[in-house]
Amino acid sequence: MANIAQIRGALLEEAVLFLLKNIDYEPYDQTLLSPNQLQYMRAGHSGLEIRGRGTWHQLDAFALWKHSPAFMYPLHIIVEAKCYAPNSPVCVDVPRNIVGVLKDISENYFSYEQKENHFHGPRYNYAAAIFSTSGFTKGAVEYAVAHQVFLIQYENVPVIQPLIDAIRRFDKYCISYSTKETISSARSYFRRCLAGFEVNETQPTELTEHGKELLSGSVTESCRAIKGSYFGMLQGQWPLHLLRREPLPPDAFSTDVVYCQIKGNNSEGWKFTPINSKRGDQDWFELEFSLPKFIAELVDSKWDNPIAVANLKQQHFSFIDLSGVIGGIRRSVRLQLDRNWIDEYISKQYIRN
Repeated sequence: MANIAQIRGALLEEAVLFLLKNIDYEPYDQTLLSPNQLQYMRAGHSGLEIRGRGTWHQLDAFALWKHSPAFMYPLHIIVEAKCYAPNSPVCVDVPRNIVGVLKDISENYFSYEQKENHFHGPRYNYAAAIFSTSGFTKGAVEYAVAHQVFLIQYENVPVIQPLIDAIRRFDKYCISYSTKETISSARSYFRRCLAGFEVNETQPTELTEHGKELLSGSVTESCRAIKGSYFGMLQGQWPLHLLRREPLPPDAFSTDVVYCQIKGNNSEGWKFTPINSKRGDQDWFELEFSLPKFIAELVDSKWDNPIAVANLKQQHFSFIDLSGVIGGIRRSVRLQLDRNWIDEYISKQYIRN
């Protein structure tokens, strides 16, 4: 039976998939699988299922990166999202579960035929990311980092807060009855709303009129209101979801490197802004983000890592490699950051806690 927390998580997953599409990830829809995908995917009773080495796994939030770099298999990403109550961080059991799934599907090899010979080999690289509205426990961070599961935190990110608030308003009065299909029905209905498809007012029967009105109204509207969605890697290791209400201005990225500083606090949110421009300039912008305290400490402790220094070419600066659509063109750019920002971030995290 589905509970409200599970449905909220599923709705957040759909919102994340919608924002991932802005950088050309393509979510899979169990109702639209092609014949060649049926070897390793199928439509299960409660959603999309992916074949692992040992068994099938239900992975409703699963997407393909449509642009493969040279010397890499195409990338598949598993998305797990948790929309818990405030001050209820994600615990270690969530990354522990996703690590088992990731390992099993990563070890599933497929047959290739060449004349009369058959051999086995991988077709994809796999990654997993957990998105949380209320942070992560220290144990969850330590386990996820050790097993290369990426963590994205939305705590105290103002631009996405209306979406989180709308999802949290999804309660017991939004469902008519609870079955195994309730989660997938709510997910499918919300996905169609986000895509702009016309929805049948009589379906799904598991949702009340109030529930359908909430999903097609404030939840969809607050998600679509996020016009600027960019994913970045801090120092090539730590993921960030960088957000703003409007797309980034093309004038800010006449070159592929932009020098930035950090502004903000834990009550108003954290933002990266360009050093060489001010509010009102055509090349000025803010990018909102949140970084778990424990990951911030790990970043700080590994600042002088020789590999990171070699990549930086400067010992006193760090960077975020950012991907997204800027000026209608898919870009990969670098935000160059003063080292002092991580010290300020950590110190204010301790003041808060």
